[in-house]
Amino acid sequence: MEESTNNWCAIWELEDKVGKEIARICSAEAAHVTSGSFAALVLSAAACIAGKDPEKMRRLPDTSGMKNEIIIQRNLRGTHTGEPGMYDRSMEVPGGKFVQIGHEVYGARPEDLEAAFSERTAAIHFMVPDYPDSRTDILPLQQVIEIGHKNGVPIIVDAAGQTYPCELLTRFAKLGADLVCYAAKYVQGANSAGWVCGREDLIEAISLHSFIGQEAGSFDPKPGFYRSIGRGYKLDRQEIVGTLAALKRWVAMDHVKERVEPAHSKIQDLEKALADLPHLHFHPWPETLVDGIGYHQLGVKIEFEDRTPAQVAKLEQELRKGDPSIWVYYHGGNSIEINALYLADGDEEIIAEKIKELV
Repeated sequence: MEESTNNWCAIWELEDKVGKEIARICSAEAAHVTSGSFAALVLSAAACIAGKDPEKMRRLPDTSGMKNEIIIQRNLRGTHTGEPGMYDRSMEVPGGKFVQIGHEVYGARPEDLEAAFSERTAAIHFMVPDYPDSRTDILPLQQVIEIGHKNGVPIIVDAAGQTYPCELLTRFAKLGADLVCYAAKYVQGANSAGWVCGREDLIEAISLHSFIGQEAGSFDPKPGFYRSIGRGYKLDRQEIVGTLAALKRWVAMDHVKERVEPAHSKIQDLEKALADLPHLHFHPWPETLVDGIGYHQLGVKIEFEDRTPAQVAKLEQELRKGDPSIWVYYHGGNSIEINALYLADGDEEIIAEKIKELV
């Protein structure tokens, strides 16, 4: 990234070449680096709604008269916290209108999806659960793809954090999803970047809807011709280069040696440092692991047997207000969780000393 800041280039050419390499890694036809996975979803929806039509592109987010309906499963909205509309609202930014199907608890049936199609359907949105193979209450992606394609409708997949195990980087494109969106932070890249991979024609449309689309591209220089809604989702060349560098390193990494084993070592050191404190119990966290890691989490739950939930909540706040500020997970009750996967060497010692001081 530092090297790229000292070298100038045509961003269209850089996006094209980086996109080809990312597409190869993700087993897709094409790819485009974006300013995060949310922006990737916005541009994906825009591409499915307006395509490459410059007149339609100029009008976004006014989609009156266009195919603007986005089908979504009601119980796939939001995040693992169950809060609706947190990330899928990206579909609404360029003017998409939701058509929700199924029950918020019991899920959707194939016939619910079939009944939702109309002449206004632009795409289907599918948010991959934290643990993709764990949900039996949803209409699975493969079936969604089959039904969607039978009706000529593309599928947009929100796979922001689906980067480990590494086979998840290729799974959804191989299933036939038309556009799959990822966040670069989940491959240890820049928090300000992401990428979308999938069908070549849709990726070409996404590039026109992106911030460089405003310039119309080196192939046909007509400044301002496309009036792209993604103009504000800008990237520097170092973020584009850095996304590819991070992804290449991620798929070549020995994750057990470089991530799992160091995390376990820090957990053990933390437990040893706190062993002389009474009424503390340590539990593996999280409980669900895939290839030795949870959903980008691997750490320890510390239970304070002699403290009330209010006292533990106060402890969590005191840790956060200290110098350095220490952020732990607290979901109520008398325990906190610490994710050792992203601790720098020595962080576990600082955390242990602060907990000792406060307790």
